[in-house]
Amino acid sequence: MHTYLFNLEKGGLHEVLDPRELDNTDENARAITLMCFEEFKADKTIPYKSGLLRNWDRRTISKVERYNTYVQGILHIPAKDSGRFPAVKLAFHLDGTGLSMVEDGKMLEKFFHQMEKTPVGACSLTGFLLTVLNMLVEDDEVDLEKLEDKLARIEENLLHKLPDNFYPSVIQYRKELAALRSFYEQLINIGEQMQAGLDQQDDEREYNGWRVFIARCDRLHDHVEMLKEYLLQIRELYQSQIDVQQNRVMTFLTVVTTIFMPLTLITGWFGMNFPNMFLMQKPYGYLIVIGVSIALVAAEFYYFRKKKML
Repeated sequence: MHTYLFNLEKGGLHEVLDPRELDNTDENARAITLMCFEEFKADKTIPYKSGLLRNWDRRTISKVERYNTYVQGILHIPAKDSGRFPAVKLAFHLDGTGLSMVEDGKMLEKFFHQMEKTPVGACSLTGFLLTVLNMLVEDDEVDLEKLEDKLARIEENLLHKLPDNFYPSVIQYRKELAALRSFYEQLINIGEQMQAGLDQQDDEREYNGWRVFIARCDRLHDHVEMLKEYLLQIRELYQSQIDVQQNRVMTFLTVVTTIFMPLTLITGWFGMNFPNMFLMQKPYGYLIVIGVSIALVAAEFYYFRKKKML
């Protein structure tokens, strides 16, 4: 467990190493506690946390619950393409005295170290939470552009060669995009609920900050929707390439069958061995049949090449 003090006037954050420092804080300081899930579960000072405990293991749920005296929420953040951090779970409990944050990794600890070096400016704990949420999505535009580049390379490769593991890759990308789509939708809902708890006149700066955050998540959501449509187009392109390949195979088989059909007729005809058959008693009958067969095959080859079927 780590405890930090956040100055509401200056926006400075620093870690409390000596517990006695908490007894000498001024009225503009608020405590921010960072803990793991087991510590949060065992903490008896945080009230009404049953909702967070219940939703902790539900992978797709990110939401905020507002009450008269406190706000609590949970975030399930999917893994990003940049690899900045894996899929993580966060939870928070905010009231008038302080902010408690829970995570199952070390991501927030790194964020807090960055905030210690760079003050976020004067704001409330709600504004501090907004800063954390903005840090979670600050590189998502770049991540989505990288994902779009990967899909573009898949599309280009489809024009030259059909990959062996196309559908497993498409399913993986579809799952990733579905998780991101759900995440950004829930972030929009979180932003709207947090904004609804502010007075636009008294907290204009933070109110506008949440409005910008909502618009940012909305753009990310639209980008994900575009990538889903792009992925669908790539899948349709793959299917059309399969159809073209199958048509080529069927065309080749049809040409081969057509070429050998007259030869099959000739061999069947002269294989009946009736007496007095045409050319049966001629000394050059066999050579004549060979010549006719070669001429037929040559004529068929010429025809199919002219029709661009070979």
